Amino acid sequence: MPRSPANNTFIPLLRKLSQKLGEQQAKAEMRWMAEHVRKTMAETQHHRIERRAESHMGARLWRDQPAMSSDEIERDSMRLGPVQWAWLRQAVSDRVDLHKPLQYIIGDQPFGNAKIGIRPPVLIPRWETEEWVLRLTNLINEHYDASRTDQQLPDHMKILDACTGSGCIALGLACELPANSTSVTGVDISTDAIALARDNLELNTHSLKNSVKFHRTDLQSPEALSDLRAMEAQWHMIVSNPPYVTVAEYEQLAPDVKDWEDVRALVPMPAGVQKTHDIPNKELDPDGVSFCVQLARTAKELGLSSVHSDGLLAVTSIPRLVIEIGGTKQVEPVRQAMHDNGFNLTEVWKDMAGTDRVVLGYAKE
Repeated sequence: MPRSPANNTFIPLLRKLSQKLGEQQAKAEMRWMAEHVRKTMAETQHHRIERRAESHMGARLWRDQPAMSSDEIERDSMRLGPVQWAWLRQAVSDRVDLHKPLQYIIGDQPFGNAKIGIRPPVLIPRWETEEWVLRLTNLINEHYDASRTDQQLPDHMKILDACTGSGCIALGLACELPANSTSVTGVDISTDAIALARDNLELNTHSLKNSVKFHRTDLQSPEALSDLRAMEAQWHMIVSNPPYVTVAEYEQLAPDVKDWEDVRALVPMPAGVQKTHDIPNKELDPDGVSFCVQLARTAKELGLSSVHSDGLLAVTSIPRLVIEIGGTKQVEPVRQAMHDNGFNLTEVWKDMAGTDRVVLGYAKE
């Protein structure tokens, strides 16, 4: 078998990655990058057309495939052209020398049935978020199925995705919920985030079953409530993956996170802070729940903690407020904030790793 030129082989790149990530993780990431470059950067027009047809089918390869064996590494090194090798060498350099996250290098990832484009500094969607979003859609779908059985179709649900980031939650919901049952609006303080979310809306046009909009909104501003009421006369649910990392935790994060992702998407900031490098005093919010508390107040002001006589706000089996958290230490403060603002029943969901990940607030009579 002819061998690859000395400068076109995975082995030195794999060694470089292994020094940063360890051998198994390095092999896995090398496979994901190689699969990506083969599908998106064909060497000829014929291949380019062929790869476009394959790209959707391979959307999950970067995350789902196991690490390569030594034989696969050698075989794969024969399948790349000069342009692809140049991209791969640069990608490995960025990953190791600049600590650039793999998702930013590849540029997209699946989220439920949505395909989410990713670029810095917008927060990278995490599997924990995807997991609870799919669980929530299953819960809502069960309600819709039961309503149809009773021949009582529910109202059109209006969902607010607070701190939408890339738009992954809003788009994930819109892809998974029954067709024309829901309108989802995503808001974020970051212009970068809203621009990316709107790009992702266009990217997923043919996958969406429900309408989605994105608006730049500062939820800590005095005008936030009036802005939200102007968007929808009545909201039925707020979902959010808000900033909940404490300052102390942020200081210990790896450069893969700190050097790339917007700190405002990670650490709760005092109202009015616009500069992404302005880290607040750690004593201001030692538990990292200040934004979660504000979301509970906002939900109350929007009428979500009240039980109505009819319509979706009369339904008590669907949560009105769904907030992602950073573990057990944040459960009680967030639950208390929900109770203080009229949500008289709360529930906690764990993620697949067994970590307390989501607090849900319900309104019961």
